[in-house]
Amino acid sequence: MAADGRVGPAFDTNTLIRPTQRKLVGCWMDRAGLATLVLPQVWRELTSTPAGLPPTPSVLAWQRLKAMPGAPYRWAMLDSAQAEAALELRRHFTQACFPRSLPDEIENDSDAIVVSEAIALETDMLVTGDIRSIDHFEVNNVIAQTLGRNAHFVLTLDDALLQAYSGGELGEELLVTALASIAPDDGRRWSVEAAFGDLEALNKALLGANMPRTTCRLLNRWECSLDLGAVVDRAVAMSERSTSLRHERLRAAWQRGTAPR
Repeated sequence: MAADGRVGPAFDTNTLIRPTQRKLVGCWMDRAGLATLVLPQVWRELTSTPAGLPPTPSVLAWQRLKAMPGAPYRWAMLDSAQAEAALELRRHFTQACFPRSLPDEIENDSDAIVVSEAIALETDMLVTGDIRSIDHFEVNNVIAQTLGRNAHFVLTLDDALLQAYSGGELGEELLVTALASIAPDDGRRWSVEAAFGDLEALNKALLGANMPRTTCRLLNRWECSLDLGAVVDRAVAMSERSTSLRHERLRAAWQRGTAPR
């Protein structure tokens, strides 16, 4: 967690429940010196267990992380005024904002709750869902009209990453950060050839997560790098220092049953 308690934008459940995206945004937040914010609705979805069934290893891992001092997350809570503000905002959302929900369902729609909680906490919301489930253009329009603030509150993760690493040296930093999120953690040497193969696998996963422009940007920066060996070495060093990835390794060991209790 950031030493001064600062937090980054809010992420949706799709981002935090999948290891590939979670590791990538974790490395991003590490580099920015920010804790990864977990909204109340996202936490409920990450730890939900069907009635009568035991918690899954993933749910148990999340619960252990929450109880662990120094975890790279900040679990948000809404006070009564913020909860009421979130509810009131949902009442202004239209079906155009969440096209797959009926109008009378939006107040209790999971995506609408997540977005409204982020806005009530006055943070940006980054989503991986496609525009057919969350039309962020419509959502931002309603938020601006309702709150009288002119900003893009809800962004796709694809757009947010490209804005954070906009160009020049930052473009190479995006590549280093992405490679760090997939670097081997078993001490073996990571050759340039092996790193490229792993980058191709990462890009395939990101395409499946509706992040096509990030994948193109990573490939462009790889092809334009003047010293790929140095890039790969920097990524490995970043991976070894990453607080988020250290906790990811713990999470994986817990789920395999190989970590000490």
